Amino acid sequence: MLSNGRRMKFDIARACRAPGTRRAADALRAVLRRALPQACTLCAAACDDAMLCAACAMQMPRIAYACPQCALPSPDNLLCGACLANAPPYAATIAAWRYAFPADQLLQAFKYGAQLALAEPLALALCHAVHARAMPVPDRLIAMPLSAQRQRERGFNHAHEIARRISSSTRVRLERAFRRTRDAPPQAGLTLRERARNVRDAFEATRSLAGLSVAIVDDVMTTGATLAAAATAARAAGAVRVEAWVVARTPPP
Repeated sequence: MLSNGRRMKFDIARACRAPGTRRAADALRAVLRRALPQACTLCAAACDDAMLCAACAMQMPRIAYACPQCALPSPDNLLCGACLANAPPYAATIAAWRYAFPADQLLQAFKYGAQLALAEPLALALCHAVHARAMPVPDRLIAMPLSAQRQRERGFNHAHEIARRISSSTRVRLERAFRRTRDAPPQAGLTLRERARNVRDAFEATRSLAGLSVAIVDDVMTTGATLAAAATAARAAGAVRVEAWVVARTPPP
């Protein structure tokens, strides 16, 4: 969704949903941005062709010091006790923001409001976080898959929309290498143990990942159960290293 100075709105979500028209939709979005002065999605201030103004982008909630493996707060960026005691199947987690206001509002508008243009600032924030780590990028990106039923209901895969923009920016190939083996109920409202049980064996690789390092891209990481299940599937397919790349990390209660 794009807006001009009068807050006129242009919804191009339908165009973006069809794989064959995504490139044309991206080109249309770029043309509209150049033709119309943009207003910040959060504060409505002028922001050239960006979705967020510089002031709002600087004030997004970030994790000052985080465990490099799970991205939860940790003094001096040291490996946390939980990861030392029971290491997850992903070797590292990169999170651009904490899941807090106003990042949560952007993510909800994107995911549940079908405001697909918001995938751009979300992907940009994650790209900045990846660049700040100053480490080699993986061989492949993999978007967290949705079940066929969930994707039909929503009309798009939010993780794929973020991942394809990251792929374009980083030049890391985006691979369709996973599928959902079953339609697990939503994770919201479940305990940690219930979440792990809910997604156990919920993914399988559709191609070999032998010898490759991969990053699994998703919007939000809460307990890490879903990403752990996907990382386990990637390792079973031969991946030598698996990372989790998320826009936001939910802080501990």
